[in-house]
Formats: sequence, C-alpha cells, structure tokens
Amino acid sequence: MRNQRSYIICTTMRSGSTMLASGLRETGVAGRPDEYFAPPVRLPQAQVFDMDPARYRELLQEQRLANPAERVLREIVDAGTSDNGVFGVKIHFQRPFSDFHNAVEVLQEYFGDKTASPHELFSRAFPRLSYIWLRRSDRVAQAVSLFKAIKSSEFVRVAGSTDAVIPVGAEEFDFARIRRLADWLQSGDDGWRAFFKRHRIEPMVVDYEDLAAHYEPTLRSVLDYLGLSEQCLSIQGTRHRRQADEISEQWAARYREMHA
Repeated sequence: MRNQRSYIICTTMRSGSTMLASGLRETGVAGRPDEYFAPPVRLPQAQVFDMDPARYRELLQEQRLANPAERVLREIVDAGTSDNGVFGVKIHFQRPFSDFHNAVEVLQEYFGDKTASPHELFSRAFPRLSYIWLRRSDRVAQAVSLFKAIKSSEFVRVAGSTDAVIPVGAEEFDFARIRRLADWLQSGDDGWRAFFKRHRIEPMVVDYEDLAAHYEPTLRSVLDYLGLSEQCLSIQGTRHRRQADEISEQWAARYREMHA
C-alpha cells in the first residue's frame, strides 16, 4: 500500500461530509476522501432504509464472495490516496446499513483477525492515522434534511447541476418518519462517541455549522491538523449549495411543536 499518512472523516449522514471531503480532495494534497466503505448493496436510498436486515446480510455476503477483501482494500487505498501519499476516507457510523461495520468486517477478512479492535484494524490498514469527527448540533434540522433528501432524491446540490429533482410539497411532512431518522442519526453520533472513548482517542472535532458558515477557514484548520497546510497553495470556494429551504424550516418548526 502506498499511503503514508491517513485520516478518517467520522460522521453521520447530512452533516456536510460531502462538502468537507470534496474540499479536501480539491486541494490535491489531502487524499481523495469518499464513501469507499459504503456497503456494496446498491439500492435506492428509500429502499435501503426499509430493507429487512436478514435480506441485507444475504445481499452483502453475495457481494463479499464476488469481491475479496484484498482487492477491495487495494482499490480503496488506490482511490483514496493523492500523489503525495495521503489517504482519506469518510465513514458514516449510522447509514443504514453502516459504513463503519462494513469497514470493520472488510478489514477483519483482510487481516484474518476477528479479535482486534476496530481502532487497531484501522491503524494497521491506514498508517499515521488521524480522526476527524464531523458533527451536526441541530439534530432536528439534520433529520429533516435527510427525510427531504430521500423524498426528493437530491442528496447533494452542486452549482450548475442539471440532475432531476423530485418536487416535495409541504403536505408530505411525516412526524414519525422524521423522528425515526433523528433516532438513527443520534445513534451514529453515539457510536462515534463511544468509539473514541473506548480507545482514548481525541479526534479533531468539526461542527457542520462552522463548516457551512466559514468554509475556507474550517478547511484550513483541518489541513493544519493534518500537517498539510504548507503543501496547499490555495483553497477554492465550495461548489456545494445549501439545500434547506422554506419547507425545511416549516417541517423543523412543526416537528419541534409536536415533539414538545
């Protein structure tokens, strides 16, 4: 493996991880982070969230038999490493079904070791490993954002995109669904928190709200943390656009009223 410096963006869905990963990738010196450990069961997001766990495991095992861990990990490292030997990846702890657990199982198979801790497996695979914990403090807004993304099939909005977006009306509000998503997202943050505590890891913490409001300074602080600032000559403005709108605000306010 040619990676000499590594980091994991530890996050949950709708926390700005695509914006952060894209920004780091575009510097040319901070690896090429992406969701490389997303479970290889390819279905529309709405179906993934409602899939029977037993059926998911069945499909996952089929994919694993067809794609040995050695090849999978080699392809991930090649894809995620920039020319200077820096490797980056982002991992959702709660992304039904979880990137984190898929990563651990791939590494267990690769190393032939089911007794090592997840942190030990990550450290073996990814030299000089750092953790960046990307969080979003407004759980309601995060859950509304995820619910709306599933409804519209728009998970990312980039300047100049012409991708089709399914219209979403205010009447499609669903309190129970949003609450379920909020619980899922909370379980992801809880999972990362427990992981860091268990292994006595002090990650760099990045708040989504800071990233969205102060993109370039936040990106620079991450490069400083990784020791890469001197290699980065400039930071371009993000092409990612805010997806929250009046409906998002209405749904969040309505959810809070009903949840009070």
